[in-house]
Amino acid sequence: MYNLFQLFKIRGFGEFISDTFLFLKLQGKNYFKNYLKFAFVPLLLLMVSMAIIGTFYYRVFVTSFGYTQTETFDNAFVTENAVMLIIGVIALIFVALYLSLLNYSYPVYYLHLLAKNNEEKPQLRSVRELFKNDLGRLLTFGLLSLITFLIVGIIGFAIAAVLTFVIIGIFVFILFIPFLMTWYSLTLYFYIDKKQSFFNAFKHALYTITNNFWNIVGAGLCMMIITQVISTIVTIIPYMITMFGMIFGMQQGTESIENMGDSSISIFMVAMVLVYCFSILVSMILGHLLLIQTGLVYYSEREKLEYNTMRQSIDEIGKYE
Repeated sequence: MYNLFQLFKIRGFGEFISDTFLFLKLQGKNYFKNYLKFAFVPLLLLMVSMAIIGTFYYRVFVTSFGYTQTETFDNAFVTENAVMLIIGVIALIFVALYLSLLNYSYPVYYLHLLAKNNEEKPQLRSVRELFKNDLGRLLTFGLLSLITFLIVGIIGFAIAAVLTFVIIGIFVFILFIPFLMTWYSLTLYFYIDKKQSFFNAFKHALYTITNNFWNIVGAGLCMMIITQVISTIVTIIPYMITMFGMIFGMQQGTESIENMGDSSISIFMVAMVLVYCFSILVSMILGHLLLIQTGLVYYSEREKLEYNTMRQSIDEIGKYE
């Protein structure tokens, strides 16, 4: 038996943040272990496709500026590798879409299983089965949400841009980002967990946020700031090492740059791709903090309406009578 995490609980601003980190403490190891296993193949394909595209554009860059004495931009290199570039772009688009669906839906399924039985840690096979069964609905959600939230985002940012001419517009702009992100992920919770239609989930999520706006959006803004700071700290070191290595190499003189061989180009390109992939992975993992926090908003709303904790307490009393 492990320490239980209470999902059904009415929360305020502080509880949304503190309970997110409490969840990581109690469930984080199992949560991210299963997530990385589930996302390993698409993550690997994402990195391979990025490496293909990165190799192409890096080679075009260095040859265009005369850093090598081999092909130039308008020579055979572009033509000979055009097919590989197209394959890489197509693979990147499809893998990114699949990974987005997996990334956003995984915490919904994990918390769903935890809500059904918080005495056992959710297993990967159970999450996979739920994801597989809902794949069609997830694709529908992806299409509808892309259109709907794109329109909402354009209108919202346009209003915020107009209002930036007065001081209040800056605060509207700052609050609109966590508001939109929370609205999106909360819609997915109602859509998947409650099996609502997209537009019912869309309206229910909006009602939930507006009914407790400052606590929910304020907590979302704080979590975004926390994740951004952590992400910057974690990724800045490899970025600095790579960029300083490039600058130091260029400072060795024009002759050394002109004599830069293909192996040197390849090593630097691989380093850049690895750093970029690492930063994406870190951002994706840290992004789950906001998704988990949105899940706590969802289960807090359910507790207000369903009194799950009270009913569970009554059931527990009945067991020992």
